[in-house]
Amino acid sequence: MQAVPPPAAPAALPRLLLYLAAVMLGGALLAWPLFALGKGFASWLPGSSWADFGPALWLADTAQRAHFPRYFNRAVLVCALVFMWPLLRSLRVDGALLPAWRPVAAGIRQWALGFALAAGLLLALGAGFVLAGAHTLREEPEWPAFGEPMSAALGAGIVEEFFFRALLLGLLMRTLRAGPAVFWTTFIYALVHFLKPPARWKIADESVTWTSGFEVLAQIARGFGDVDFLLAEFATLFAVGWVLARARLQTGALWAGIGLHGGWVFGLKYFSALSRHPGGWLPWIGENLKIGLLPLATVLLTGWLALRLLPRQADK
Repeated sequence: MQAVPPPAAPAALPRLLLYLAAVMLGGALLAWPLFALGKGFASWLPGSSWADFGPALWLADTAQRAHFPRYFNRAVLVCALVFMWPLLRSLRVDGALLPAWRPVAAGIRQWALGFALAAGLLLALGAGFVLAGAHTLREEPEWPAFGEPMSAALGAGIVEEFFFRALLLGLLMRTLRAGPAVFWTTFIYALVHFLKPPARWKIADESVTWTSGFEVLAQIARGFGDVDFLLAEFATLFAVGWVLARARLQTGALWAGIGLHGGWVFGLKYFSALSRHPGGWLPWIGENLKIGLLPLATVLLTGWLALRLLPRQADK
């Protein structure tokens, strides 16, 4: 009796692109009801029996102060979580996608190397910006304030590397060669981080309607028409994603990627807490260490050094 071959893996890329489109359109539709619910709750709470309940007060204050773009971001997050389950079912996700964690000692060394390279070179770049006058230190910089940058570094490094370099890259490599899989993983990673309205764009609360979510989508689309901003930020995000994907394939693990990712986040958050940007200098230098052609060059240099220093799978 002839053995029945296992079913072919479903093509991940079309489903992933459809998922992203559904998340953004769903977020645009959900943003207005979420906005109305949040503002309504903030108005209702003071006269209710819950007016003295601490968590409710905090939630009402947050809802009252938040502008519509923040509600849009939360609506997109809700849709991303809701649509994730049918996506994973359609792709037949299993534990085989996750890379090995052993040996732990070697993994911790890779994490430390990645973190030190990424944070060290990025902070050195920031020091150069201060010396050049592109950024200025705050009046009373809090030099020992490492807690928030480090927690953000660990959180983003672990969560995003699991999603993009374990789950997403693993899914794409089931049906694509390594080169195209790395490209599409990197493109989706950069696109997801780029899908936000300009920081200075606002819409008055009284002007919000059910179509306002689509106004946010239009603002996001306009960002792709700004050549300076596209080169300055999207290219840097793409370079970050490419380095992290190559580190994942070269080492066969997530340790180095979590370290590199965490180091970049730490450097970005720590420097932003210490400094201000007076404006100008684009496309070379932006308002933070993520934006500009000089940060892009620093990311590429970090990646080149890391990939030369990190072991290959056969060497471990």
